[in-house]
Amino acid sequence: MDVEQNLPLQNEEPPIPAPSSTLIGYSLRFAGGPSTSQLVAIAAATGVYTALTWFCATFLTGTVPVVSTLFFAIGFGIPFAIWFGGWAFVIAYIGNAVGAGILAGLPLPVALWFGTVDLVQLGLAMLLYRLLAQRFGVDPIGKDVFTPRGFIFFLLCAVLPGNIIGGAYGNAILVWATPIVPAGSYFFYWFLWSASNIVLTLVIGSVLLRSLGPVVERAGLTVQNAFN
Repeated sequence: MDVEQNLPLQNEEPPIPAPSSTLIGYSLRFAGGPSTSQLVAIAAATGVYTALTWFCATFLTGTVPVVSTLFFAIGFGIPFAIWFGGWAFVIAYIGNAVGAGILAGLPLPVALWFGTVDLVQLGLAMLLYRLLAQRFGVDPIGKDVFTPRGFIFFLLCAVLPGNIIGGAYGNAILVWATPIVPAGSYFFYWFLWSASNIVLTLVIGSVLLRSLGPVVERAGLTVQNAFN
């Protein structure tokens, strides 16, 4: 027997290990319920996002009330949505309806309607990550966001669609239901909303996904199925 046949070739490269979370079956399945630690993390994320949306909608507005010119809360909301699965809709609605709506001074019916905007901005990012991330070979909770493939996926699935569609929808509510945004200024404020949110999500969201994502996952706080 030729001994050389049993030896690996020197020019063979070792296989690249898969990211740890690709071994976890992140999905939208309905199975079981969340642990106490997960519920605490979700409640904390909801509180943080509500406080941030209130701050942005109250103190960081331009010429139009409620419409924040520096809505940095979105940079936190997107990672929360990706980490916590179906609870993203709870975090999104409470955070926007209460923080950027009721506490920011919108009438209650408008605030409750306005809360649905973040169902798009956060919910769409979560759904696209849960449905497509592993199919395209990227980390399902965005830990590889600083790699070329991970960044492109983050841009196309978590940054652009939700912020563009959410900006159009949110400004439409403020035009039709309130006198806050003049109808003639709709496209200007849509651009302002979407462009600023895109930049803030790219900067803040990517840093949080890369730096805190592994910590949240190792602590067992990420939601693997729809709600547990």
